[in-house]
Amino acid sequence: MELKATENAQFFVQKEYSHVLIEDDYLIISSCNTEERIPFAVWSGDVTLQRGLLWGTLIFHAHSVEDTSTAWLVQGLPWGECKAFANYAVRTYKEWHSEQCRHLREHIPKWKESLSLLKKQPAYLPDSEVYVWRENVFTQLREMRISIDEATQRMPNSMKDIVSWLTDVERLVDDRNERWLETERVNWEVLFSQIESSPLNASQQHAVLLNNDNNLVLAGAGTGKTSVLTARIAYLLQSHLAQPNQLLMLAFGKDAVKEMEARLRDKIGSGASDVTVDTFHQLGLSIITKVEQRSVELSPFSTDPKRKLKWCSDWLKSHWQTDTNLKRWRKHLSVWPIAYLKGDEELSGQSENLKLINWLGNQLDQLCSTHLSKKQLQQKLIDQREYPRLNSELSLVWPCYLAWQQMLKENDQIDFYTMITRATEYVVKGKFLSPWRYIMVDEYQDISPDRIALIDALCTNKKGEMQSTLFAVGDDWQSIYQFAGSDVDLTTGFAERFSSSSVHYLDTTYRFNSMIAEVANRFIQKNPNQLDKELNSHFVQKQKSVTICSNRRIEAILDQLHRKVTQEKTVLLLGRNHYHKPELFNEWKKSFYNLKLEFMTCHGSKGKEADYVFVLSVDEGQFPAIQRQRHLNLVLCEGSDDYPDAEERRLFYVAMTRAKEKLWITHGPQASSFVNELVSDNYPVIKKS
Repeated sequence: MELKATENAQFFVQKEYSHVLIEDDYLIISSCNTEERIPFAVWSGDVTLQRGLLWGTLIFHAHSVEDTSTAWLVQGLPWGECKAFANYAVRTYKEWHSEQCRHLREHIPKWKESLSLLKKQPAYLPDSEVYVWRENVFTQLREMRISIDEATQRMPNSMKDIVSWLTDVERLVDDRNERWLETERVNWEVLFSQIESSPLNASQQHAVLLNNDNNLVLAGAGTGKTSVLTARIAYLLQSHLAQPNQLLMLAFGKDAVKEMEARLRDKIGSGASDVTVDTFHQLGLSIITKVEQRSVELSPFSTDPKRKLKWCSDWLKSHWQTDTNLKRWRKHLSVWPIAYLKGDEELSGQSENLKLINWLGNQLDQLCSTHLSKKQLQQKLIDQREYPRLNSELSLVWPCYLAWQQMLKENDQIDFYTMITRATEYVVKGKFLSPWRYIMVDEYQDISPDRIALIDALCTNKKGEMQSTLFAVGDDWQSIYQFAGSDVDLTTGFAERFSSSSVHYLDTTYRFNSMIAEVANRFIQKNPNQLDKELNSHFVQKQKSVTICSNRRIEAILDQLHRKVTQEKTVLLLGRNHYHKPELFNEWKKSFYNLKLEFMTCHGSKGKEADYVFVLSVDEGQFPAIQRQRHLNLVLCEGSDDYPDAEERRLFYVAMTRAKEKLWITHGPQASSFVNELVSDNYPVIKKS
C-alpha cells in the first residue's frame, strides 16, 4: 500500500517527502529527488496525523536513542486517505513485531539453556565452545532478520544476560574460569602437595589446570616448568579427561625426552607408561613410517655433521668444475666476500676451506628448513635493502640444495627437515589421523615455523576445527636459537596467532635470589618486544649479588671462594664463544678443588645452573657479538623484533640466570654496551676495577 501527494501539493512541497510506501519490513519515503528506506526496526510503529487547510501530513517516529528522537514528515497527502494508510501501517508493523517476538520467545529459552550449561559445566570453559554458542545465536538472529539491538528492544529482560555474553564475552569467560580455577585448585590439593618434594605454588597450580584450546605458560628461569608438565599429565589422567594414549609430550632433544620419561615413571608410575614422549623428529619419523608402512632410512649425512660438511665440500669441488658456476662464484665474491674469501683469489683449492664450507652448510640447512621454492624465497627477500646480495647468495647455494634433495631421492632417504615437512603433509592430507587429545610442548620458545606447522596440523581437522588442546611451556626471554631456525615471534605473538587462547606466567623462581632477579629481569625487559611479566624470587635478600669486574680478577675470586667454602660449590664459567675459555682453566680445576668448575658457552648453558657463575669477556665486539653481515640463512629466519641486539640480550639474560647465589660479569679494557648499561643505568650491581 502506498500514499502520495496530489499534483498540486507536490508543486508546493517540492523537495520535501511527499510519497510513502510499505514494502516488506520497510517504510519507504521519497521526494522528487531522494528516497529513504526505514527498517521497521528503526521505526517505532508510532504515526502522528496532522490536518492542514488543503492536505494532510503523516509523521513517522523512530525509537528514541539516548534521549534523542527522530521523525520523518510526509506532506501534501490527501487527507481522506491518511487515516486509512496510518492504520494499515501500524497494523503491518504490529504483525511484524508480533512475529519477531514469537521467534524470540521460541529461541531465547534455548539460548539461555545452552549458555547455562556452558557456565555450569564442571570443567574449564574453552573459548571455542563459547564461540560456537555465539555463532549459533548470531546465525539464528540473521535468519530472523533481527539485530542484537532489535532483540533487546523487543525483550529487554530476557536478552540481558545473553547480550552480555555476546558483547563482553572475553571478560565474562575469564571471570568464570577464574572462579572455577579457584574451586578446582582446592579439589586437587593432594596432587599438588605430593607430586613434587615441595608443594606447587598457586601460579603453578593455575597453570596445570589451564585448559583453553591453546595455552601458553610462560615459565621463566627456575620457575619449575618440568614440575608443571609432570603435574599436568597426572591431572589429565586422574581427572579422566584423557587416557594415557591420548597424551603427546614433545621436547627438543633426546636428553629432555629421557628426563621426562624418567619423571613420569617416578612421579606417576605405570599409569603414564602409554603417554607418548617424543622429540619432533621422532614424532615425524613415526608418522611417516605409519603412513608409508615401511622402514624409513635417515641419511647418514644428516646424523654426522662432519660427513655432511664433507658432502658439501665434495659438491662444491664438483660444482666448480663447470666454468659458468666458477665464474658466478667469482663474480659474487668480487663484490661481496664470504668467509673472508674474495673473488680475485684462486678458488680451486678453496672447496676445503672450513669457514666457507661451514657457511655453505648453514645456508643449506636453512633452505631445507624452509622447504620453499626459489621463487617463494625471492618473494621473502624482495623487500630487503640488500636484496641484490641476498638474491646472489641464493643463486650460489640453490644448486647445492637441489643436489641435496636429489641425493636423498636417489638413495630413498630423508633428512631431519623432511621428517617434519613430510609428516605435516601426511597429517594435513588426512593420511595420518592424530590419536592425541592433548598435545604438550616443552621449551616452546625454541619453536620454528616448520614445527608449528606440524602442531597446527595435529591440533585441527580438515575443517579447521580444534580436535586437540595445545599446552605450550616456554619463555620468550630465553629464546636464543634463531640461528637454528627458532622464531621468537611464535611465542610473543601466541595470543594473536591463536584466537582461542590463554597466556599465563609462573611468577616465582626458585633458582636465583631477588638481587640477581632484579638485575636480570630489568635488563631483559629493556626490550619492549619481550612479553611483560612479573618474576619474583623465592629467596629475598638485600645484599647485592652481581659484581662487575676485570677479567684479571677471576683467579683471585676463585681462590677466595675456594678458601671460604665449607662444602663443594658448583661454578660455571660462561663464554659467548668457545675461544673465551680461559687458558688457565685446567690449572684452576686442579688448584681450586673445593669448587666444581665447568666451562660452557652461553648457548650450551641453557637449562643448567650453578652456585656461582662468571660471564666472561663481556667486551665490545664480543658480547653482544657484532653481526658484520646478515647472510641468507639469518635473513630467512629473522623475526619482527628489531630492538638492537635483541637475541644477544636474551642470551646474556640466560647466562646471568644460571647463577643461584652470586654472579660475576667480567670484561677487558673495552667493556661492552651491556656492561656499560648495567653501570650507567644504576642497576643494583657492585663495580670493581
